[in-house]
Amino acid sequence: MLRRVILNIHIYAGLLCFGYLIVFGLSSLNFNHPFAFTRARSEPVAWERQVAIADLPRLTPEMTYDQRVAAKTEANHAVRRALGLFGHPRPWRESWWDEHDANHYHASLVRPGAQYEVDVHLDRKLAAVRETRSSAWEVMARLHGFHGEMPGSVLVSTWAWYTEFCTLAVLFAGVSGVYLWTARRNQRRMGLALLGGAGALSLALMLYLTLHG
Repeated sequence: MLRRVILNIHIYAGLLCFGYLIVFGLSSLNFNHPFAFTRARSEPVAWERQVAIADLPRLTPEMTYDQRVAAKTEANHAVRRALGLFGHPRPWRESWWDEHDANHYHASLVRPGAQYEVDVHLDRKLAAVRETRSSAWEVMARLHGFHGEMPGSVLVSTWAWYTEFCTLAVLFAGVSGVYLWTARRNQRRMGLALLGGAGALSLALMLYLTLHG
């Protein structure tokens, strides 16, 4: 009875994680073989939209560095919400107030599949957006290491939960696979050879990196 329950969990957890493992496998191939076509991006598209945004947080000389970062982050999220987008502020691209025009704010946002450079003109209630889409390969690469929440999208945020579930499912599949294999008496010799060889190789690699890395 217990073996059948474990077998069913082993099978159906694998089916639930099938999509995740395909994305993980393809993105791993992409990391190891970064062919030019996997980096292709579409040409930037410019569009405008009327927006009504309340006063964005302003920067003042007496602000600390952390306060300035927090103010810019809050302003970027206000712009994102006004445009109905989802994504994170791009930490490697500065968002800024125009020192010559207090009504001009530039926001930079990113999500898997797209990047946005937004110029907001508060006096005209206008946002000019430069949107760049990336390839499906880059989307998978972003999802490979994505965790946490995605501001503006509950659906995308569920990927982090899916990752946790699949991680536990893969660990369970490994342990339960060994358990289920023990019932196959006629295949124990080959199984022991594979299990022992793979385990020894993995342990040797970890020891080598620990001692000589």
